[in-house]
Amino acid sequence: MTQPDELYLSAEEAAALLGVNLPTLYAYVGRKNIRSLKVEGSRKRRYWAADIQRLVKGPKSGDASSKRNVDSHSSLTLLTEDGLYYRGRDINELVETATVEEVAEMFWQVPGAFGTSLPHMPAGVDQLLELYANTTVIEKAIALFPLVERVNPKAFDLSPEGYARTGADVVRWFAALVVGVKVPDTRPLHEFIASSCGVDQRFADLIRRMLILCIDHELDHSTYSVRAAANTGVTPYYAAITGLATARGRRVAYGRNEAVSHLLDDICNAKDPAEPILQYYSQGGDIPGFCANAHTAHHVHSVADPRAISLKKTLDAMFAEDPEYLSLLKAMKVAEELVQRPAEFILLVSFVGRKLNLGGQELALAAVARLIGWFAHASEQYNQQPLVRHRARYTGALPG
Repeated sequence: MTQPDELYLSAEEAAALLGVNLPTLYAYVGRKNIRSLKVEGSRKRRYWAADIQRLVKGPKSGDASSKRNVDSHSSLTLLTEDGLYYRGRDINELVETATVEEVAEMFWQVPGAFGTSLPHMPAGVDQLLELYANTTVIEKAIALFPLVERVNPKAFDLSPEGYARTGADVVRWFAALVVGVKVPDTRPLHEFIASSCGVDQRFADLIRRMLILCIDHELDHSTYSVRAAANTGVTPYYAAITGLATARGRRVAYGRNEAVSHLLDDICNAKDPAEPILQYYSQGGDIPGFCANAHTAHHVHSVADPRAISLKKTLDAMFAEDPEYLSLLKAMKVAEELVQRPAEFILLVSFVGRKLNLGGQELALAAVARLIGWFAHASEQYNQQPLVRHRARYTGALPG
């Protein structure tokens, strides 16, 4: 697989930036953790630009991040200014060539994790789902998963293989809850979801692409909470509950689902799609789905989120004549001019959920995929890193 040139430097370029000669650069590879790749058909190597830049800049004396311990080292997702990679694979390549299950098994490093068997069903599932009929998908999952865990003892196998097998069960269960089905299914996730929503093969491919894009975004807030829980040795079911509970917070992406959903509904129903945008902007400048407010914006990409770019290309082709999508494009143009930021991925994901008639649960579909990422992080944290005991920096009153 070819590597993007901008991510690597030649030996001469790396040595020049560091102000050292080539033998010193070679010595730095082991001593200063510089990663490199062999150039095919040559004895030369290319050096990871981010590692070189880290050494060039050095720790900032006043930077709090240089004084804290970083406990979570991960080999899962590389988040650069302009790209996103799962275990070194470009997401743009994966959305064109892979199924969701193939990406999950690559991410988990457990081939065949999505087998043909399904988890045992706890007694009283029908009654429980009836009782929770008017709740959100996340609330249903939080209520149901402890009961499913009880009748599936394999959930307590926390080896990488065990985490992956149970993870597949949980993902299938959650997908069933999203589409309102009472039992999980062994069909490929995108086909099962499309069939359950009553849409055609074009939508199935859109779902596949969107799910792959949603799997992981490095250490966002919900993923960090999952790693913290996994550090203690919880099962995949409780790792999922932790992530889902954290994702309900109003300050994180899924917690903003309701606001984005309402804005999207206003845009699609307005005579002038610009009106809802202008109304939100006039009330404080914070437009859901556009990160207008600096206090809520956590930008990690220099231009636009590559997930949003990829999904928008698919939507542009699929909904070129769809009135609702054309209204959304007009609204996006106005909002982007106002806040000088492109639309967030969450807004486009919400639009997909709207076209699947998920009514208020649009982002639950994205959580099907995010579970895959959470389980990869949880397994990595539990199986590859020691139990961490964080310490607080006390800032309260001193004892008398």
